[in-house]
Amino acid sequence: MRRLVLAFLFLLGLSLKSHCETFQIVGDDDFPPFSFVDNMGQITGIDIEILRELENRLEIEFDIKLVPWKRLLLMTKTGAVFGSFSLFKTSERQAFALFTHPLHYSTYKIFTLSTNRYEFESIKDLYGKRISIAAGFTVSEELEAAQLRGDLTLIETFSFKDSFRRLLKGGVDMVIGNELVVEHQLKHGLASNSDLALIESLNKPIQKSRGAYFVLSEKYPLKDKVKWQTTIERTLKGIEEEGLMDAIVKRYMR
Repeated sequence: MRRLVLAFLFLLGLSLKSHCETFQIVGDDDFPPFSFVDNMGQITGIDIEILRELENRLEIEFDIKLVPWKRLLLMTKTGAVFGSFSLFKTSERQAFALFTHPLHYSTYKIFTLSTNRYEFESIKDLYGKRISIAAGFTVSEELEAAQLRGDLTLIETFSFKDSFRRLLKGGVDMVIGNELVVEHQLKHGLASNSDLALIESLNKPIQKSRGAYFVLSEKYPLKDKVKWQTTIERTLKGIEEEGLMDAIVKRYMR
């Protein structure tokens, strides 16, 4: 596979290290198990390992920084970085980013207290509720439309710790989060808080599983950008088809 990729690059006329030795990319700074800083101060996570495999196969180097989500979007829009991860594909984001291939797939669920006994079948069931959501995240256009109409209230937070604190203290009624991220947080990052045992997810996802992509910034000064996009897309697709993505996810979710 690696030989095929390198041959493809040669035919495209790309010299991977001719543009610059290192490409700066940014990821979410509060998104374990996908991207986070471990107890040793090292950047790690599911997405990080997949990107390191991408580096090896393309013989390039990434300088990976983790930043708040809103800053990530701004840096991608302005061309301050080569690329970023991991973004849902929306028409708004396609205006400033070239999408390659998903690094992972996300299922977003509603989390609440077991004592609340909420039911969820449609957005209408959320009317009148105060809902915590990560700052800058887009989960559902229908949800955002309901917020604009005043049918519900979305409260942006910058960490799951803050989201769960508000939920436990009654500041919000619900938290919307990535299923694997919340599971990881409850098992590891916040396991010392016994009150978290009260938190449970509603059975129906607020949105079906969707790809979270590695993207290239449209404004980043780089020749042959579309060829880079195609090459990275094919390489990531190969990593997924070989089963490596699933293996990495399972390792982090033990």
